[in-house]
Amino acid sequence: MNEPVKTAKLPLFKVLLYSLLPTVLLLGALEGGARLLEWARPPLPADYGMGFDDDSRVFMPAGVLRPVMTTRPQKEISFVRQSFPMPKPANTYRIFFLGESNINYVRWQLEDLSERLSMADTRGRRFEIINVGGLAYGSHRLLRVAREIIDYEPDLVLIYIGHNEFEELEQRELAAPQRAAVQRQVYRFAFMRLLRDTAANARIAFMRFRLFWANLPPEVNYMATFGRDFSAGEIDLRMAEYQKNMGDILALCRDRHVPAIMGVMATNLWRPDLLDKYKDAGNEIARLYAAGDYQGGMALARNMLRTTPRHQASDTENGIIRDLAREYGVVLVDIEAAIAQAEPHGVPGETLMFDNCHVNEEGKPILVREFENAVRKRVGLPDAPR
Repeated sequence: MNEPVKTAKLPLFKVLLYSLLPTVLLLGALEGGARLLEWARPPLPADYGMGFDDDSRVFMPAGVLRPVMTTRPQKEISFVRQSFPMPKPANTYRIFFLGESNINYVRWQLEDLSERLSMADTRGRRFEIINVGGLAYGSHRLLRVAREIIDYEPDLVLIYIGHNEFEELEQRELAAPQRAAVQRQVYRFAFMRLLRDTAANARIAFMRFRLFWANLPPEVNYMATFGRDFSAGEIDLRMAEYQKNMGDILALCRDRHVPAIMGVMATNLWRPDLLDKYKDAGNEIARLYAAGDYQGGMALARNMLRTTPRHQASDTENGIIRDLAREYGVVLVDIEAAIAQAEPHGVPGETLMFDNCHVNEEGKPILVREFENAVRKRVGLPDAPR
C-alpha cells in the first residue's frame, strides 16, 4: 500500500514573503514608471495646506554653502521667485512688501523702486525690496507670512491687504490644513503624484467645459466666492477676523521695533463685481454713471460692497485700516484717494483698474509712487521726481 506523499510546509514568514512579493514588484514597477514619466512631464506644483498650516513657510535656505534665503518651489504658485542674503549685509536697508496679487503683480516696478531709492541715498545704503504679495492670499495667511519675514531682519514693512477676505474663507474650508502633514508624506511617491495630477487635470477640464457652456464674461473670476451668499452674520464675523489679523500684523511689527506703512485699498466702484442676485443694483449703478451722477453711483456701489460678500475691498475694510493706523501709529498711504484723483470723474475703476480689484498698467505706477513717497519720508530721502 502506497503511503501518501508528504508536502513540505513553508514557514509562515516565507508564505507572507511569497504572497507579498508580486504586489511589491508591481508597486515598484509602477513607482519606477511614474518617476520615469516625471522626467518628461514634471508633476504639478502643490502647496499642501495652501498656507493655512503652521508649518507653511515662503522661503527656505538655498544651501549650506550659500547664505541665501530663496522662495520654496511649492510657494512659487503664489509668490514671486526671489532670493535675499541672510544674515542681512551691512549698509542694506531691507523692505518687505506684504500684500496680495496687486503687490505680486508690481514685480519690475519694485525692482526699479529699489534702484531709485539706492541712487537717491547719500549715505550709500543699498535698498532691497522683497515682494511678498501672495496670489489669492488674505489676512489670515498673510499673518503667518508676517511672522516668518519678521525674522529676516526687515527695516520696514509695507502692507496692502484687503481684497481676498471672502475668497480666503472658502479656500480655508477646501485646503483641509489638518491633512497637510499626511499629504506631504503620501505624495513623496511619484505614483501617488501621478494619480493626484490626473485627477486634478480631469477636474480642471471639467470646469473649463462648464465655463464654455455657461457663456460667462471673461472678467468673471470663477475661482472666487461669487457663487456663495454669506449671511450678514458671516460677513460681520469675517470682518472681525480681518481686523484681528491686521492688528496682529501691526502688533508684531511694533513688538519687534519694525516700522510699518499701510495702504488704504483702491477698489473698483465703477463696475463692482456683485453676485447675480444683486444684478438690479449693478444696473442702477451703471445707469447713474451714464446719467452723470457719479456721486450717486459711487454711494450705491459703496453700500452694496459693504453689505454683501465680495472679492474686493469695501469701506468696511478701509475703515478698519484707518482705525488700526491710528491705534498703532503707523503711516497711512491712501491709494484709494490717489486712484480716484487720477480718474476722469473721480470714480476708482473707471480707467485705472482692469477688473474689480487690480490696478492696471496705468494704475500700478500710482500705487508704487504713493508708497515710494511715504518710504522716502521715512528714511530721509528727497521727494521722488514726478
